Order: sequence, then structure tokens, then C-alpha cells
Amino acid sequence: MISAASTSMAGLGAAFQRLDGAAARVAAPRAASDPTAAVVDAVQAKVEVGLNAAVLKSTLDAEKRVLDILV
Repeated sequence: MISAASTSMAGLGAAFQRLDGAAARVAAPRAASDPTAAVVDAVQAKVEVGLNAAVLKSTLDAEKRVLDILV
């Protein structure tokens, strides 16, 4: 079974890659690309980073509480 921490870490990596790609498209737009779409992609990636970070924090807090109970 895949843990929530692993899933959120993978999500963070993917979101950072999307953010990096969108930032590159905003910084160096090509004639064929739409800068508005690149900005929208960057904002979506930022939201995904925040969501995955919140899931990771929540998961780590829950695991800490379980360990505190067991010890």
C-alpha cells in the first residue's frame, strides 16, 4: 500500500516540475505558445504544491501522534 506521505511527495515533485515548465514558458514565450495559458498553469501548479504540502504535513502530524500514543 502506498502511504499518503509517498503520494504527497510524488505530487509535490510533479507540481514543481509543472511550475518550472510554466515559469520557463512565461519567461521565454514563443510565438506559438500562449503566455496566458502558461500563467494559468503556473497558478495551478502553485495550488497543487500547497495542497500536497498540506497533505504531507497532516500525514506527518498524524504519524507523530500515533508514535506519541505508542511510546
